[in-house]
Amino acid sequence: RVESPGQKLLHFVVMAPCVPDEASLGAAISRHVTRATLEFDAPLTPEGLEQCRQLQQLTDSVRPDLFVTSPLTRTAQTTLLSFGPQLKATGARIIALDDVRDTVNNPCDARRTRTELAADFPAIDFSGCTETDIIWAKYERRHGLQDVHKRQRESADAPALAARARRALAWLAARSEKEVVIVSHKDYLWNTFNIGQPDGKFPNLPCIYSFADDDVRRWMCSAFADCEVRSVLADFDPPPKPGTIGGRVMPTSFGI
Repeated sequence: RVESPGQKLLHFVVMAPCVPDEASLGAAISRHVTRATLEFDAPLTPEGLEQCRQLQQLTDSVRPDLFVTSPLTRTAQTTLLSFGPQLKATGARIIALDDVRDTVNNPCDARRTRTELAADFPAIDFSGCTETDIIWAKYERRHGLQDVHKRQRESADAPALAARARRALAWLAARSEKEVVIVSHKDYLWNTFNIGQPDGKFPNLPCIYSFADDDVRRWMCSAFADCEVRSVLADFDPPPKPGTIGGRVMPTSFGI
């Protein structure tokens, strides 16, 4: 439970699978559909839909005040399918934030317009997202189209990724809700938890998170599985570091 005014109980959730397997991709590509078209803001696969149904049963007791989701189609679906009863029971808002979306590297990391997403997911508030995908557009201007530059884009730009994560944490710290579900992506979470850690990615950059002890750090910095949930108490007060992970770690890590 939340024990002080500066704490929040955060449930970090990884979305379900979205990109079809290689056999399905190969069959579709052979019908003259490009891989980029198939992967663009890809929806959940049948396996992903089933994982969401299983996750809903595992997290039935979670009753958050707020849901925050990446605006990509697969995370919007994961949020609505995995937490439907909780949403109905609590009436909690769902807010989409570009600052918790996946690392922008591949066509599946690009998103549709805000208008299109809002039409498909009217229960989610997309007002905090830009109309067009300015993050993808930035890296496309810098590196060119996907068939020209197939290497990492935002994952190789750790300062920009860290800035996104810090904005998300600062936004969260300013809100009154005390228990929050954050539906994001395994690469985004792994990168942002590991940035600045002495044995993690980009150790020379400032940390985004600090941890209560080494056991918590190793747990939160390890790779996430599809549809996994990790629940922690986060200390946002006092500063200096917005979003300091510390305090008492919840004893249960949900996952399927």
